[in-house]
Amino acid sequence: MERCPTCNARYKGTPTCRRCKTDLGPLLNIEKKSLTHYNAAAAAFVGNDFNRMFFHAKRSFSLLQTQENSRLLACSALLIHRFDIALAYWH
Repeated sequence: MERCPTCNARYKGTPTCRRCKTDLGPLLNIEKKSLTHYNAAAAAFVGNDFNRMFFHAKRSFSLLQTQENSRLLACSALLIHRFDIALAYWH
C-alpha cells in the first residue's frame, strides 16, 4: 500500500493513517495473505504441482489484483491447460 484509501496520504508503515486515523490493519492483512498465497504458488511451481499452483495463484489474485498476481494466475492457468483463463488474465 502506498497511500491511505480514505484520504490519499502517503503510507508511513503504521497500522493507522497518520492524517485521518483510518485503521489500515484489515488492508495490510489482505496484502499479507495475498503474498502468502503468491509464495505458496511459487513453491508449488518448483514442486511441479501445477493444480496447487493454480489454486494459490487464484487466491492471491482474488485478494490483491496486481499485474504480478495476474501474470502468475495466467501462467498457472497455462500449465493446467486452461487457456481461456490464461488469455483473460495475461496483460
